[in-house]
Amino acid sequence: HSYSKKRFGNDSKRAAYWMEKYLRSFSVPYKKDIDHGVTRFTFVFMCENAPGGFTEGCIWFFDKVAETRVYYNQMGADICKRSEARQDLLRLLNFINARVFMELNDGGNRWYDPQILYTPRIYLTEDDGYDISITTMLNYRFWRTAESETDDYITAYQPELLDKLAPFIFGVLKGELTAEDAISGIEHDILNEVE
Repeated sequence: HSYSKKRFGNDSKRAAYWMEKYLRSFSVPYKKDIDHGVTRFTFVFMCENAPGGFTEGCIWFFDKVAETRVYYNQMGADICKRSEARQDLLRLLNFINARVFMELNDGGNRWYDPQILYTPRIYLTEDDGYDISITTMLNYRFWRTAESETDDYITAYQPELLDKLAPFIFGVLKGELTAEDAISGIEHDILNEVE
C-alpha cells in the first residue's frame, strides 16, 4: 500500500481514508465514528497475557497529528482500581518509559528492517478510570515516509508491547511481584539483559 504525497499530504481526512483502506486490506476489525468532532477508529486486539485476553485501542485523526492509544480493557482497570500497589505500579511505569523501547518489525516478512521509530508513553490515566494506556502522537508527514512501519505500529506493536508487559504490570497490581521483581523480569524477558 502506498500513501503518495499527493494523496496523503498532512490532511487528517486523507490519513483516515488510507488507514481505513489498510485496515480493510488486512482484515483488521474496527469501528469508525466521530469523537470530539474528529474521525476515530476503535479496535480490539487479542492479547493472551492481558486480563480477559484482549486490549482495546483508538486512533483519532486531528488536524496536524493522529493520536493513537492502546489500553488494557475494563477488567484490567478494575484490577488497578482495587489494587493497593498503585505506587509500585507508578514506579514500574516510570522504568518502562525510561528503558523499554522495543524494535518494530514486520513479523518476519522482511519488508523492512527492525528499528525503533516511535517512543510511546505508558501511564495510568488521571480520570479515575484506572486505565493503563500507551499513547503516541503520529506526525502525518513521517507516517507517509514510513507507511508500512506506522500501520504495523498502530495495529501490532502497541498491543504486543502491552501483552508482553501484562504479566509484570498485573503481577505488581495483584501483589504477586514487587516493583523490583517486575523490573528484573522485564530486563531479562523483554530487554534480554543478562546478569
